[in-house]
Amino acid sequence: MAARLNRAAILAIAARDLRNVARSRAVLIPLLVVPALLLLTPPVTLVVANAAPESLAAELAPLFTRLPADLADRLPTEPSHWAVVLLLVYVFAPLFLLVPLLVASMTAADSVVGERQRRTLEGLLHTPTTDHELLLGKLLTPWAMAMAVALIVAVAYGAVANTVLAQYGLPAAFPNLVWAVLVVWVSPAAAAFGVGLMVALSARVKTFQEANQVAGFVVLPIAGLVVAQAAGVVLFDGALLGLLGGVLWLLTLVLLRVADHNFRRDRLLIRD
Repeated sequence: MAARLNRAAILAIAARDLRNVARSRAVLIPLLVVPALLLLTPPVTLVVANAAPESLAAELAPLFTRLPADLADRLPTEPSHWAVVLLLVYVFAPLFLLVPLLVASMTAADSVVGERQRRTLEGLLHTPTTDHELLLGKLLTPWAMAMAVALIVAVAYGAVANTVLAQYGLPAAFPNLVWAVLVVWVSPAAAAFGVGLMVALSARVKTFQEANQVAGFVVLPIAGLVVAQAAGVVLFDGALLGLLGGVLWLLTLVLLRVADHNFRRDRLLIRD
């Protein structure tokens, strides 16, 4: 019979990590600034400019031709108007995935690799908790923080995007199905993937900087999605997002199995 988990110990570890993040400017400031710069700057720029670039409709024409007929019929007829809607609702959507992914990766990296580098992890490793409880405690805070930041950014983005649309005399487009699936289904998977990746590599990565470099590589596929969608290769509709979320959850399960195998006290201790 499997041993019963000590939930109090798991929550205590998670609370300890949350306090550490709150005290660390090196972690906390990027968690607040980077998501805002990534996702809020583009629509804010449109608000300030009060006009779409003349070439915007031409650049998004490949994406427009791939839209389902029912969706294309619901878009404004003015090219600059439908271009703004496509930009805000679809083209910027992949950028949102960077928020939970980066927040989870950075927080998890500090929680395990950063603590080991600061030599504050050893005291925790000598507590009477199992390796599995320690792992769950270390997973909880990064995932919860990633989801909290993602939700805040999604609400802020929707408000700014609706403001942009109002400037063009267009109705509000947020909330909508695409972003609902993105926030509720895909972003939790992206956050879990980021945490699982960092914890799975925790025994092999020596410094916080190395861990962040690893996290940087996962940005490349998302950047590719932005380019592919703008070029009309793919469309971030509900079906594709559902599939993407499923793939991320499956990859996360694999990473968590690896993490559960690698997350051992003797592998996490620093040996001089």
